[in-house]
Amino acid sequence: MYVPNIVYGLIPPMLIAFSFITPLLSLIIKSKKFFVFYTSILTLLTFILSLFIVIDVFREGVVLYPFGGWPPPIGISYIIDKLNAFMALIVALVFMLSIIASTTYLKHYQKASTLAYFYTIVLAIFAGAMGSLYTGDVFNLFVMMEVMCIGLYTAVAFHRSKAGAVEAAIKYSFVSIIALILYFFAAVLFYSGFQTLNMADIALKARGGVEGLLSSGFFGNYLIDLILGLALTIWVFTLESALVPNHFWLPDAISEAPTPISAIFPAAESVAIYVIIRYMFTIFGADSIIAKGHIREVMLLILLILGVVASIVGGIMMAIQRDVKRLLGYSSISHIGFIYIAIGLASSTNVMQQALTASIFHMINYVISSSLLFLSVIAMEKSINSRNIDDLAGIGRILPLTGFSIAIGVLNLIGIPPLGGFYSKFMLYQVALEASQPVVAIAIVVATAITLMGYMKLLYIVFGKTTTREKLKEPLTVSIPVVLLALICIALGLTLTIGFMDILKELAIAAYNYGPYTKVFYDYMKMLFPR
Repeated sequence: MYVPNIVYGLIPPMLIAFSFITPLLSLIIKSKKFFVFYTSILTLLTFILSLFIVIDVFREGVVLYPFGGWPPPIGISYIIDKLNAFMALIVALVFMLSIIASTTYLKHYQKASTLAYFYTIVLAIFAGAMGSLYTGDVFNLFVMMEVMCIGLYTAVAFHRSKAGAVEAAIKYSFVSIIALILYFFAAVLFYSGFQTLNMADIALKARGGVEGLLSSGFFGNYLIDLILGLALTIWVFTLESALVPNHFWLPDAISEAPTPISAIFPAAESVAIYVIIRYMFTIFGADSIIAKGHIREVMLLILLILGVVASIVGGIMMAIQRDVKRLLGYSSISHIGFIYIAIGLASSTNVMQQALTASIFHMINYVISSSLLFLSVIAMEKSINSRNIDDLAGIGRILPLTGFSIAIGVLNLIGIPPLGGFYSKFMLYQVALEASQPVVAIAIVVATAITLMGYMKLLYIVFGKTTTREKLKEPLTVSIPVVLLALICIALGLTLTIGFMDILKELAIAAYNYGPYTKVFYDYMKMLFPR
């Protein structure tokens, strides 16, 4: 469905514009409350717009929005289907709640300019994440990922007086900049072989459909361009999503960043995982030219193996951590591994829908639960000024809302029924068996058991014996977001029987069924250039 409504192209440009405006406002406005209110309203508006897009896409179908009136593939277009619309809604929710919780975290900063600097960074990250999800253009994806990642580098170095923060930012920026340069090279390769940068256009050509396309046929040895370009793309986005062995930057970055930024990292990683799914299933699916000679199958097998390794390595490293944020960083690595296991299993067409459903569902569970736990750390940090697990023992007894939320988040990540994490892991286990991969199924169970050692430390924070402390007051701006996320964790499991599973299946179908994604592009082309 071609939609000229500016709402569909509004979110990223709006966030970028306000990101640039924010530091200028700090030269005139010296009120901290203004910047808190201003950014909270902006993120709330973005969440409402993303909700509108989800409702409309689920009701009307795939949406194409051409920027500046330039038709695709000449110009940049957004192609929004159920998958990226729903993922954008989850990302918008996490950013909105992280902004609300950040008011407590930033309370001790006296200057309004410091808050303006922080919110400038967050809005840039937000713009890049939403643009990366909505875009239907290979090069525009590069631009939006640059915007998101530059914001993340800067955010990691926010506490620039700390050597650890500067070191983590340098490490992260160095490897990520190299990775995105390689993705730029991949975009050049795609363009040289396919004569287009539009994702739907490439998806049609990858299946031999060139008739009636404005960009006509192929050029040169397009298969070599495709294999090399896709291999680079997979490497880049496994690094951005911190899949083993490209995970080394994440624990330092996530532990040194301001805690509201740490809560955003799971959402940013989900954007990179979404890109992998879009490339491997929508653009270059099981019926594309890359599937010949088992090239695509080998790529997915590599992701499967790396996913198994990541799920186990992350769990082992969790067990030896003393810093709660660093522990959660390794928890992220483990769950990213589980998601990639499901993506790898989807190479089998017999279980493709089930595997993608499991990967998307577990990604949602991971993003919601991990963001919840990071936001909970804000309340603990501000209460006793420590992130050491021994110091935090039993604090859940003194901060009951925070303790309740931590318990729900941890149990969801472990996979305890009736929470959503249980069902996504069980679905993953079932898919492994149906795909005749019993070793993978055993690895899922083993990895889950290993992570228990780390998660018991987090439950020790909630239920452990505590030294006598005075009554602590829970900050409302943290309590509301974490309790809301905890309730969502509960709802993710309880609503499976009343329609949510159908929604998850629709998201999976949107990932591998390229027909609606390419049809909206092709129909728009025929409307503009009738033959």
